[in-house]
Amino acid sequence: MTFVTVEEVASRLGWPLTPEEEIKVQAFIDDCTVLIEDYCGKDFERRTDQSFQIVSEGGCWLPIPPRYLPYLSVTSVAYEDGVPLTGWQYTGKSLYSYPEWETGRVITVTGSWGYTTLPGVLKVATAAEVIRWMAQTPGIAMERTGEREVEFATASSPQSLSQATKQALRRYRPSAGTITLRREEC
Repeated sequence: MTFVTVEEVASRLGWPLTPEEEIKVQAFIDDCTVLIEDYCGKDFERRTDQSFQIVSEGGCWLPIPPRYLPYLSVTSVAYEDGVPLTGWQYTGKSLYSYPEWETGRVITVTGSWGYTTLPGVLKVATAAEVIRWMAQTPGIAMERTGEREVEFATASSPQSLSQATKQALRRYRPSAGTITLRREEC
């Protein structure tokens, strides 16, 4: 899933794109989507009845990776070999089980997660980054027209998130905060 379409980027640019530019814009949209999901550490696409796996470290608590937490609902839990587990409870950020999870076992969690409606900032940030990337010429660090001056830099990719985009996305990133400590009593 992408956060913005080629047509939406073209409308923000204010002119029609050539077929070559459309291909480039689509590639930039795909790149930007991956960078945003990586930066935020979240899977924004809605996943329904899908599975992910976690390796148990033993104990009663099995923490869920933050990527899967937005709007997570767990429907089943099983060991990697398909043996279903009972007696578990989803507590918002982890799975609780008594008896304890077996150490080193791969746990398959099935459920649904991700955003049903994408936050609007994703569309805005993606379109802005794609337009910024389209305006950059890789390899040229400076270009002056008066008395003609061009300075070449080492070829580098313009595909990185700007500080403005990072600032706009900060509420979707994991942040430092307090943690709850629990006594391991099952």
